[in-house]
Amino acid sequence: MKNFVALIYHSLGDNPENEYNIELINFKEQMKWLQSEGYTVEGFQKFIKRQTANKWPSRYALLTFDDGYKSFLKAADILNDIGFNATFFITKDWCKNKQNFLSEIEIKELGLTQEIGSHTISHPILTKIPINLIYSELFESKKWIEDLIQSPIHSISAPGGFINSKIIKMAFDIGYKLIGNSNEWWNNVNFTVSSSVINRIAIRRAYSIQTFNRIVKIDKKLFVKRKIKSNLLYLPKFILSAKQIREIKKTLNFLS
Repeated sequence: MKNFVALIYHSLGDNPENEYNIELINFKEQMKWLQSEGYTVEGFQKFIKRQTANKWPSRYALLTFDDGYKSFLKAADILNDIGFNATFFITKDWCKNKQNFLSEIEIKELGLTQEIGSHTISHPILTKIPINLIYSELFESKKWIEDLIQSPIHSISAPGGFINSKIIKMAFDIGYKLIGNSNEWWNNVNFTVSSSVINRIAIRRAYSIQTFNRIVKIDKKLFVKRKIKSNLLYLPKFILSAKQIREIKKTLNFLS
């Protein structure tokens, strides 16, 4: 295995209006498909351990959850039943101040069977805040989780995927070993091991099981189509002429 995908989930029924909200029954279907196809599904900590042994399954996927919704406990039950592991990235302030988010007791419970990681203190765009606040977001969130679950953590998910070389170096200096972004592309084992940064694909409510299959199996036509959309169609419309937009749409239809 040279290439693999890392998936991001958010709420599983907690936030119905959000495009990233997945119904629990659909999540279970996706996990059962991975199991039936013989995938080894793990979180960041097990990936870190595999780097030393340099032994990789032929079918492999990383599984992550962002934010800290209460439905993470239901997800963990499903994963535990089929022998999958994931990393659940927790945002401290959201868990302390928002409904439908995990309490400290529930985070401890989750940490008994699954891996916990940091999603910062307040979920800021790290690249847009002062350096001292970046340090606080990275360091304090790590310390809070470690004190809570009485175990070291080594991974962080950057809110919105916004990172740069300075943030990466600071995270490593603080003690993180692996960083998740939101670059929706697949990963190459050798490059990921050398960079310690994981590309992750957000699973959306609108995805059918067929689309999910294409993502996990790294259908490159699908990835290219999505990249073109994100890089071109979302540019301010005044930059593109009507003719250019039509040409882009033709290209996307060709790639479908």
